Amino acid sequence: MFQKQERIGLVVYLYYNRDARKLSKFGDLYYHSKRSRYLIIYINKNDLDTKLEEMRRLKCVKDIRPSAFDDIDRQFVGNLHRDETNNHQKGYQPPSY
Repeated sequence: MFQKQERIGLVVYLYYNRDARKLSKFGDLYYHSKRSRYLIIYINKNDLDTKLEEMRRLKCVKDIRPSAFDDIDRQFVGNLHRDETNNHQKGYQPPSY
């Protein structure tokens, strides 16, 4: 049966756009910004450490930043209510216009 793989997105900054094809072997190339010279690549989470080391060794890679999507609070129901109660507890006064 099909098992869902945990994936993570990486933002890879390049020195030159021509090197984007070299990085397509590491994972699924999702987006390539030619103007800003970066790629978004998705790889399996269990291969993260080995792939990062291999990519950092390449001379064409300027910087690699992993996605912070897992760290973001995605529970949107009740966010406004939680913010109101936290602000009132801290003594926050909304600005009067």
